[in-house]
Amino acid sequence: TKFEPNGHKQTVNWCISQANAPQDKLQAFIDYGCGVVDCSTIQLGGRCYDPNTVEGHASYVLDLVYKKQNSCNTDVGIITTVDPSYEGCDYP
Repeated sequence: TKFEPNGHKQTVNWCISQANAPQDKLQAFIDYGCGVVDCSTIQLGGRCYDPNTVEGHASYVLDLVYKKQNSCNTDVGIITTVDPSYEGCDYP
């Protein structure tokens, strides 16, 4: 939870891949999303490359696109209020 300057709580949401989303649909979203946002962080050597899974990479791209377009692709993504960031990989 972040706090706005007036002291009110601000709910922060992230868009991450659904647990049951088909791999091919997640990969298709990664391919689409990387044409819209910078995917260097999920490429080899990037801070969010590991774990090198379609689900992990799709979650990061879903969230970047969500932050840019204010829309979560509900075909493969789901909104969460739990920060998906992990060691070395900070979600925006």
